[in-house]
Amino acid sequence: MFRCSTIGFLFLSSLSCLAQISVDTSYTEESLVREVFVGEKTKLNAIHYQGSYQSIGLFETEHLEFPLAKGIILSTGKAKHAIGPNRTPNRSTAFYKDGDDQLDKLSGRTTHDAAVLEFTFAPAHNTLAFEYIFASEEYPEYVGKGFNDVFAFILTDLTTREEQNLAVVPGTSLTVHIDNINALKNAAWFIANANRRDSPWHDLLEYDGMTRLLTARARVVPGRYYRIKLAIADVDDGMLDSSVILKEKSFRSFDQPVLAKDTASIVQPSIVFFDWDSSELTEEAQAQLHTFAEQVLRYTPRGIRVIGHTDALGADDYNEQLARKRVQAVVDYLATLGLQGKVSLYRQSKGENEPVASNAEESGRAQNRRVEVNVEY
Repeated sequence: MFRCSTIGFLFLSSLSCLAQISVDTSYTEESLVREVFVGEKTKLNAIHYQGSYQSIGLFETEHLEFPLAKGIILSTGKAKHAIGPNRTPNRSTAFYKDGDDQLDKLSGRTTHDAAVLEFTFAPAHNTLAFEYIFASEEYPEYVGKGFNDVFAFILTDLTTREEQNLAVVPGTSLTVHIDNINALKNAAWFIANANRRDSPWHDLLEYDGMTRLLTARARVVPGRYYRIKLAIADVDDGMLDSSVILKEKSFRSFDQPVLAKDTASIVQPSIVFFDWDSSELTEEAQAQLHTFAEQVLRYTPRGIRVIGHTDALGADDYNEQLARKRVQAVVDYLATLGLQGKVSLYRQSKGENEPVASNAEESGRAQNRRVEVNVEY
């Protein structure tokens, strides 16, 4: 009896370790927006959701290293299907509900099963930002096929009626979808999740691919009312689910100096790459950091986090030290560009533990030999 109980306990414990994500679809849109998403006292009105109530919920994970611990999940299928491990390459749910006209226009095709969360707000400061992750079962098979699930964060100025989509690839005007962030394009922002060898989240999350934590950001006028539309939908058919996860309390406003020449300028994260077994900055990396430093000096960020990575070749201890050397090379160079004493620099090394591409091929290893430089506000 004791042996059976012990085995049962170990079995349940292993299941508990795998099931480190929970999704609760019982929350109202009011509570999700007011209590989960918005991170400061903000005037909120007209909170509205359209779509299946199985497609919106509270996302939580106990995994300490996952990019976000809690937030709102919006899905083209059942939100609870986000829960891993990833055993199904083509998880799909069709609700046969309507799409969305703006998403039709954005994708150039007919959308279905739209999940749309909207609310109006009046920011207290001149810059709006929030963090999110996009994940999809369409990775990797449908990359480059000419159609894909679509999502957008459409910000509307209710005074001027001007609209802009905030879901764009950092440093570009490209909308975020599987064709614009994948293993070959903007790969530094991509995490493969289809193969257990290549992903730290295979046992955690169902989807075959995901973005890293991205930031949506826009200039706003303090006190003026805006509407934000957070929307995702299937394109052409109801097959292959996609989701966007909005980080808890990340919806906020803060002040940045307004430049006379370009009031929309913001400091974008930077990723620099290294040659194999090297911590020397290439000319390209130096030019990239020079541009980054010029942007930082125009603003007053809270700090800069510099995170080093390597590919999987070599011993773990060696790669940890190599990642540290790469971080130090970046920090030292930023110091020469005038940031020393003006912005706090935080160092972190991950070694080979957080690949963004497969280490089985050189093209993937080249993407993993990187240092990420992120601005914190």
